Amino acid sequence: MATTEQIYGTAEHSYSTLPETQVLNLAYADLVNIDLSKFDEPGGKEELARQLKDGVHSVGFFYVTNFGISQERVDKQFAIGKEFFDLPFEEKEPFAADHANGGYNGYTGRELKHFKEQDKVTPTYRGKNIEVYNIPKFTPQFDDFHSHHPSPIVKNWDEIKQFGKDVHTNVIEKLLVLFAIVLELKDENYFVSRHQYDEKSEDHLRYMKYKARSEEENAKATGLYTQGHTDLGSVTLLFRQPVLGLQVLAHDGTWHFVKPLAGSITVNIADTLDLLSGTYLKSSVHRVIAPQVDQAKFDRIGVLYFVRPNNHVLVKAVEDSPVLASEGLYEKVKDLPHETKPITIETWVKERQRHIFSQQERDRQESAGQGATAQGAERKDLEINVAGIPTKVWT
Repeated sequence: MATTEQIYGTAEHSYSTLPETQVLNLAYADLVNIDLSKFDEPGGKEELARQLKDGVHSVGFFYVTNFGISQERVDKQFAIGKEFFDLPFEEKEPFAADHANGGYNGYTGRELKHFKEQDKVTPTYRGKNIEVYNIPKFTPQFDDFHSHHPSPIVKNWDEIKQFGKDVHTNVIEKLLVLFAIVLELKDENYFVSRHQYDEKSEDHLRYMKYKARSEEENAKATGLYTQGHTDLGSVTLLFRQPVLGLQVLAHDGTWHFVKPLAGSITVNIADTLDLLSGTYLKSSVHRVIAPQVDQAKFDRIGVLYFVRPNNHVLVKAVEDSPVLASEGLYEKVKDLPHETKPITIETWVKERQRHIFSQQERDRQESAGQGATAQGAERKDLEINVAGIPTKVWT
């Protein structure tokens, strides 16, 4: 694609001003919008939890607005991401994540040797246009990692650091309180206490790029940027993405777009919180497809934040939830391996990440994705077991 078309994400043209698609008659998911400005009002938390309850149990996706971080600061993060991805590959390669050992902080791109070797075994068109740069929390746990970053990160260090901390305080901690209220826990800080910023955990800020592809390239990838999947952690935050492509899988097996709501963060429940809630909080199956024709020329830049519990926390359902008891979920999960012999979050994350970047997973994805462009279906024959925890596979 011509570089003159990729003007969005700069100081002159903020990414939030990229024109939305004008294509009509698209199916959109009906998602609740949680206005966090109400959180500290009398009865505000309880009201928001009531609004949220059905969404996190049945859909697993929702919006957050009025979260206390200005659009100007969000735009700056998109600009930092674009500046990094615009670097020559030779300047990004030295910051590659340690994929072979389950690492994910740093740079991921299909031109890296690790992935080129996989391509020789299992050629694929999906994912070849994706680049990622992950930045872990700004805590002593990651001091060594933070001593080595590319220039766009280094020169914006203070802004990135404050942004990450504000996301945790202004958004994540409040959502964790709401989840505890939804489950009717006596301690509304139950999940907050297990997601302490200053304790060891694998949270990370992510800059992400889906490079625009030609019609021919999209056809080879069956129209997909990423196939159906669930996320690993507690929740994932996606700052408003104007290039339409994110879809959530509905109960009837059809895909619905997630509309880019102005001034919002799109939040989805992920696998770990699903497990900690005894499966009440639903980990959402989602995917990204190629943009509509009027947005096809644009690179899709993303700013995301992935939330995970502290490393010492056990992967085990919360106790004494009246909601889980009334739904019969304690009985449902009591004999599962991770309940009878729980493992730590640290072990779960490490083993899951190692599997994600393995050749086995690469082969599975290619098998699961054959012809899977219109409908979503659970593939029981491809269900995987990671560290004793069964993980569903979707096409």
